[in-house]
Parts: sequence; structure tokens; C-alpha cells
Amino acid sequence: IVPQTDDPSTPAFTFRSVLLGTIWVTLLSFANTALSFRTVAFGIGANVALILSYPMGLFLAAVLPKSIPLLNPGPFSLKEHVLIYIMASCGGVPYGIDNVVAQVMPDLMGNEDITFLHSLGFVFVTQFLGYGLSGLTRRFLVRPTAMWWPGNLSTIALFTSFHKVETGEIDASTQRYTTSRFKAFWIAFAAMFVWTFIPQYFAQTLQAISLLCLIAGRGDGPSGKLTQFNVAAGSVYNGVGVLGITFDWTYVGSYVFTSPFWALLVNFGGTIIFQWIIAPLLYANDVWGLNQIITKDTVNRNPLLNTPHLFVGNANGTKRQGTRVKPNYFFDATKNYDLNITAYNDVAPVHITSYFALVYGCSFLTITSAISHVGLWYGKDIYRQSMNAFRQIRDEVDALDKHVKLMEAYPDVPDWAYLAFLGFTTVAALLVSIFTPFNMPWWGIFFNLFLCAIFILPFGIVPAISGFGLYLNVLTEFVIGLMIPGQTVAVMAFKSWGTNNLIQALTLTQDLKLGQYLHIPPYAMVFAQFWGTFVNVFVSSAACWFMMFGSKDLLQKDEWQYNGYQTFYSAGGIWGAIGPQRFFGIGSLYEGLLWCFLIGFIAPFGPWLANRYLYKSKYWHYVNFSIIFTIGSAGYPQVSIVVPVILTFVAQWIFVKNKEFYQKYLYVIGSGFDAAGGFVSLIVSFLFFADINPPNWILNPNTDNVKSDWYCYPGSSWDEYDCAYYLKAGKTKTPSGIVCKK
Repeated sequence: IVPQTDDPSTPAFTFRSVLLGTIWVTLLSFANTALSFRTVAFGIGANVALILSYPMGLFLAAVLPKSIPLLNPGPFSLKEHVLIYIMASCGGVPYGIDNVVAQVMPDLMGNEDITFLHSLGFVFVTQFLGYGLSGLTRRFLVRPTAMWWPGNLSTIALFTSFHKVETGEIDASTQRYTTSRFKAFWIAFAAMFVWTFIPQYFAQTLQAISLLCLIAGRGDGPSGKLTQFNVAAGSVYNGVGVLGITFDWTYVGSYVFTSPFWALLVNFGGTIIFQWIIAPLLYANDVWGLNQIITKDTVNRNPLLNTPHLFVGNANGTKRQGTRVKPNYFFDATKNYDLNITAYNDVAPVHITSYFALVYGCSFLTITSAISHVGLWYGKDIYRQSMNAFRQIRDEVDALDKHVKLMEAYPDVPDWAYLAFLGFTTVAALLVSIFTPFNMPWWGIFFNLFLCAIFILPFGIVPAISGFGLYLNVLTEFVIGLMIPGQTVAVMAFKSWGTNNLIQALTLTQDLKLGQYLHIPPYAMVFAQFWGTFVNVFVSSAACWFMMFGSKDLLQKDEWQYNGYQTFYSAGGIWGAIGPQRFFGIGSLYEGLLWCFLIGFIAPFGPWLANRYLYKSKYWHYVNFSIIFTIGSAGYPQVSIVVPVILTFVAQWIFVKNKEFYQKYLYVIGSGFDAAGGFVSLIVSFLFFADINPPNWILNPNTDNVKSDWYCYPGSSWDEYDCAYYLKAGKTKTPSGIVCKK
């Protein structure tokens, strides 16, 4: 699906591309930031802009005056289209927004000293700092043929279909399917648009269904053992979602069509082992204690595994043991939200659920396994490319790549330009860290860059070969928490910078690979990335402020619980105020999780040694433990296995049985589904914002007081869990003990 020829005279950076790119990055930045406050955050991908900007580009080519080449250089080109897409792809939610929401949101830290301008400056530097490092990795992550970045393939398929580029695919005269990809997109969009209203609005129970609860039944009473196991294992909201399914595409996403089959199978296998088997066993054996008494505020019933919240461990304090404690309780607002040791001792040792602890353990496993996996399987290639770079000679292996040869027609952005930009953004980051409430020691900026420089290759190679991304969020907060324990704000700021430096660096790297595939001038690619990011910073910051302070009661609804931001807030309490020494150190409750670092490092040696000494096979290479150890985050409905597995095998079956249909339509269908899901999510959010709510019925219960999987708990009928039913009867409590809010 990749073009095999190039015309260097084709225009790329034009008035049309900048205009349409700016429009789309603005729209996507606002929409995605708003959607990030959903309980299950869902983003509208840039492929939507790719598809819809095509007729817009044709329209501008037809109406703009052809006598002014600056406005209309001729037919709308593929290269213009790519630059529009690159700008639009910057319309995601900046990772720095997590820190802004966690610190500014009234229901979280509620720091009133932070202004909109402070937030804008912080998001700006966190978005741009990593770009300087990206350009220095081109010879390792862009030019090599082995670094093929599978996430780009669906995008390339769309571009080549719209612009009828010669790619070496099946000859058009022999094709069985004549429907255009553009038409296929709209058919998929229309079908998913209609369907998504059902699970998102009229029958919200269909968003996440606990099959295990339906199969096993609800038990004999609130304390029945069968019931406890049902909830711990089967509940998609409070448990780990064994056999949990969804009928909402926004809970799935098109990655099941675009990621390599082997990578999906490896990830699904690891998730089943850790999430479906190990997590319930940890609960059943009460490994860290309090599993039997950890409860939620409105539903006083155990078990509770799937939440990022913190819980009281002290049996003799002023708060009841096992109840939730917000990090604000042991923050000292008069001392920059550092640890209030007296308040902390009142609730210590602070507990997290068994599943949340397992998520952290898997993060530790992922970090070290990625390093050893890349070193074992790609160490020789990295060494060769490094030596050639230092000697300033061309790597002959990479030079054999046809696309590398075609790109020699364009001047490359030199290393010194990336270094100069890195220096400029470093100075800006120092100013923000010193003169705004997002303060952090000055040396933290340089230490951040050091960590990113170490991990950019191992954490870049994994998505370059598999499509699965890895992140530095846990490692950054772990390291800085050891260095400056108790300093909450500084730890949260360091985490934002460290994590986003790597995200942004690899984002630009992946886009440069896309530019290599489609033969776009590197200067134009870099400018498009920078301009799109610049617009995104302003629009996303404004949208974030609107959601926090202008969305009325929307964020009180069960579907809008901003779990991602709540997790960041809880992490600030764990890694910042409490600190990793108290939480994970020797003698602490969770010290055993530290072994995960060693286990993760050793694990990749197994398949590597087997390939070297037992039985040589290309399949050993696919046993990638950094993907195996990647499991779902705590707090989200756990439905990431059954339906995605089914769809993955359906996609593979189509690939085997009908490769022509797969190549021509599957990526486009996935893009249409994503676009429809995101669009309906926005429409539904506006309906809720306007208080236009659907009626309550058995598939749409009152979720203000109880989760949609009410059938996991003891009871004989849905009415026992419907607070609307009991409030009408003048009661404020259901027989199951649920307190109903008027």
C-alpha cells in the first residue's frame, strides 16, 4: 500500500494545507479534550480529518483563483493532504492537561493559585520539549526498514486510495470490489452512527456487560461468598471484568484492525493471565490486606478492585478503616501541597486495591523488559547505526531501502537545528518551572531530558515493530519521588514533563516515518507538526478550562467521571506526598512489587536463549514481554478482551480468506467506526449538558447511585437497585443498602 514513485515538484506546504490543517486541529483539539472527561475517554482520530479534508481540498482547488499560485498551485496533491493530516494529528489531549486538571479541578486538588496563563505556559513547554530529541533518532527509528511503524499503514491506505497512487496493489482491472474507499467510509460511518446511540444513550447497560455475573447468578446475600467472587472477577466496573463484553465501539477502537495480529494475541494473552487470573487470586488471598473491607462511598459493599482511589489503612484513626481517603486529606495546602505528616499518620498505611497494585507491578515489569528485549534482539543494529553516525558515514543497510533513496531528493533538517530547538525549549521549561505554581527544581528539567534520551530507543522500537506504545509515567514519578519525597507539585510536574517528552518525541518520529513512506519534504513535515502543536496548546487549554468550570453538572454523571484525571490525582498522592519510599520501599506494604523490576528484566532472556540454543525460529521474536505485561488501567470498565479478541480473529480471517477486501476496506471501515463513535459521544454529551436525558429502564438504570451491572449483586429484581423507583415511594435507601440521592 506504500507508493513506489515520487515527484519532487509536487507542492506540499501551501496556503490550502495550512488553512485546512488549522481548521481540523482546532476542531479535534476541542472535541478530544472534552471527550477526555468521559469515564471511558475516547478520542476522535486524525483519520477523520484525513477523509473529510479531501473533498475540502478539492473544493478549494476549484474555487481559489488559479492566477495566484500562492493560493492555488494546481490540483490538490497528496503531499498537501499529508500535511493537513499531520497538523490534525496534533489534535489529541496534551499530557500536561492531566496535571492541570489534577491541580486545578475543584473536586481534586483545587489549587486556586493556578491561572489560565500558568496552565497555558505549562502545557506549551510540555508539548514542545520532546521534539528536539526526536530528530536525533532518525537514523535509528525512521530510516531502518525494520522500523516499519504499523500504526501508519491504515493512514497510508487512505491516502493512496484517495489520490490513486501506484502502490503495487492488485491491478484495478482485476478487482472484484468497485466501491470506492471514500464511499465505504461513509457507509461505515452511517451504520456506526446509528448504532452507537443505543449503548451510549438509550441502553447504557450495553456499554459494559458482566457475562460472568449473568451466568453465575447473584448469590444469596450481601456477604455471600459467591456474590463476592462474582463482583471481584466478573463485574466490569468494580471487578476485573472476566468475560466482560461491550456493544459500544468507543470501548474498542480500530486498533483491532490496524495492529499486527501477533502483537494483539500477545497482549490479549498477557491481559488474561494478569487481569482474569492473577488479580482475582490476589483478592481471594488478601495479599495486601483490607480486601474484605475496602468500600465505596455510596455502595457499602465489598469487593472493590477496579478503582485508582486510595483507602484508609489505620484501624485506630479518625476515619473508618477501608473507606476512601482523598489525597487532599494529607496534603498541606499552606506548604505547596507537600505531605502533612500528622494527617498522613492518621490514615496510614494508605492502601490501594489489589488490581491497582497489580497495574503498578505490571508497569515495573514493562519498563525493564522493554530495555532487555530491545538490547537482546536489536542491540547489534543499534550499535552499527551508532558507529556509522559517529563516523558521519551512510549506513549501507538502511540505504538499500527504496524510500530512503527517494527521500535523498529533499534536504533533511540538520541535527544542529533540533539541538537549537531543544535548547530554546529547555530555557522556556526552566522559566515555567521556576516562576509558575507548577514549580520544580531547575535540575529536574535536565534530569527529565536525560531519562528521555535513555529510553527513547527501547521505548521507540516497540511501537515501531508492533504498534503498541509504552510510557514513562510510572518510572518518572518513581525516580523523582525517591529524590524529592513529599513534594507533591514538583513530582507531578516532573511526571508530566518526563512522560510527555517521550510521547512527543516518538509522535514526531512516527510522523517522520510516514513522511518517508509518502515522500514528503522533512522541513514541511516538521513545520506542520510544530504549527499543529502550537494551535493545539491554546485550544486544548481553553477546552479544559471550559469543562472544569463551564460544564454545569455534566461531570457529576456516571458517564463523565474523568477517570484518567482522577488516576493522575491519586498518583500525585502516592508518588508525591507519600513518596515511593513509604509506599513501595523496604518494610512497606507494597515492597514485594519491587521484584517486578528484576523479573521484567530477566523475562526476555527466555525466548532469546531458546532461539539461540534450543530451536531457532522467527516466532521467538514475537514473545515480547513489554507487550505481555501491558494491562488495562484501574478505574475503567474492563471490557478490553472478549470483543476485541473476536474482532481481531474476524479481521485475520478476512485477511486470509479475502486479502483484497482487507487491503481495500478494513482500515477505512475502522476509521469510519472511530469517527462515528466520537461524533455520537459529542452529541450525547451535549444532550446531557442540556438535561435531555433518556428514560430509565432495565437497560438504562439510574447510574447516579449504582453501576449499570446491578445484576452482579444480591437481589431479586432491577427495581431493588433503581433509586428513582424508591425516591418516588418516599424512601432514600434501597433494600440492598444503596443510599439514594434526591
